[in-house]
Amino acid sequence: MAERDIEALESYQLIPKLLHDVINVDASCQLLRGTYDAPIVPLLERALGRAPADIRTLSLVDAELLLEQSDVHFNLSVPLLKPDKMGDLMPKVRKLAAAGVPAFALDLSVLADTPPYGSHAWRPRTREDLAELRAAAGVPLWLHGVCSVADADIASEAGLEGIVVTSGAGHFISGPAAAEIFPDIFDAVAGTISVYAGGPVRSGIDVFRYLAIGAEAVVVDSDRSLENLTAELHYAMRLTGCRTLADIGYEAVFAPLFGEV
Repeated sequence: MAERDIEALESYQLIPKLLHDVINVDASCQLLRGTYDAPIVPLLERALGRAPADIRTLSLVDAELLLEQSDVHFNLSVPLLKPDKMGDLMPKVRKLAAAGVPAFALDLSVLADTPPYGSHAWRPRTREDLAELRAAAGVPLWLHGVCSVADADIASEAGLEGIVVTSGAGHFISGPAAAEIFPDIFDAVAGTISVYAGGPVRSGIDVFRYLAIGAEAVVVDSDRSLENLTAELHYAMRLTGCRTLADIGYEAVFAPLFGEV
């Protein structure tokens, strides 16, 4: 889905706004327990070859990698849990919660990799499962891999604190790209739950695009450095006249869809 995600992002074209007095921009934001320079949350997984020891900002990290480490910044790590059997999940949740992680994320996107397209066991979650996990965690619980309004509604009704909209779960059934479905999900649950975007980005300009359609932060699957992504986000903010994150909105981008409504 990576190519489709990028194509969907490109459909949102940034509109330069040059007659303004914006010189210095501020992309800082508050997420969970801390304040960060930009609403960019790196995704760290074994497949990406990036070690948890490299964590310097709030990051979504493969829970199995965290459980193997002792020299990791747990206060900056949001463990990404696979939807395994509840009996297997609970000990991991309790151990990581005791280590001081600020939140957990349950990864729904791996449910795409079930037979016949993969070997992961088919274990969807119910509203009761989510409530049980949230109670065991004792800290905010996010769902990573939400790609439908229906699932976003259930997450909100279950009292979860955040969802990360990605396209991964729809890979083999031609599901929509994250940027395509994001506005519908945002309209359905904004104000009841934090709504983040996730997926591949090429630059901080792609991050800006997600923020413009409503994302509170972006979980990035990228080998670009956080410094470069942040610098490019600042560039996009200056060129569109956005001094702070609060200034970034639909009026900063153009898409053919906007002319049809």
